[in-house]
Amino acid sequence: MIQQTIVSCDEIQCFMVTEHFFEYFSDDTGVTTFDRALLDLARVYDDAVLVGAIAVSKYVQPPIEPRVTFDIDVILDEKDFEDFLNDDLPEEKNQMLDTYFETSDSVSHSIKHRKTNIYVDFLSVQSEPVRKKLIRHILENRDEATNLLSMNDHRILIAKPELVIAMKLNRYTKNPGSEKGLADRLDIVKMMKSYYGQADFLDPEKIRALVNRREVKYLDEILADVGREMGDI
Repeated sequence: MIQQTIVSCDEIQCFMVTEHFFEYFSDDTGVTTFDRALLDLARVYDDAVLVGAIAVSKYVQPPIEPRVTFDIDVILDEKDFEDFLNDDLPEEKNQMLDTYFETSDSVSHSIKHRKTNIYVDFLSVQSEPVRKKLIRHILENRDEATNLLSMNDHRILIAKPELVIAMKLNRYTKNPGSEKGLADRLDIVKMMKSYYGQADFLDPEKIRALVNRREVKYLDEILADVGREMGDI
């Protein structure tokens, strides 16, 4: 998978670029299909926020490898989400959506990218199973809660590492032994190992402030496991 590079940070956000992205238009095989889908999504929803396993893959750093995933999760603001559910998009946005994505499925809150067949799942404060408080926090504090992922002349917001982990931890805690729960735990571990000891970029204390008491217990267990594993390297 093509790796993203963090090129600069200020007091609010970090800026990341997609390597080799300029080959997108020549169909270079080195460009990931997910980046193709993300570019077209950014054309339609320029204030969408990338979360989920693809967000994890953008943060995971070598030699850690991201987990294989098959769809993209993004948060839309409440109006865009409502317009999508009600099939009531502004004409220009509706045309763009139809250009890059197949007929929307408002029931499952998803669209299918025409070029890559990748599904994009929409989330908002009405969505399950992620806690509404987390999504609302991202939407109401967009600058402070996100970094910028640049793709040529387009960019998409990506939730900061602590928020990506908090969302993953929320779902993992509900059913730790399930396949999805174990996948979420693996994503958390991979992110923590990528930035182990780098609290300026991934701060466990910031995660604690975003989760509930039960989730803190699981967070502490994961931190201890990561600490033991990193100590053996």
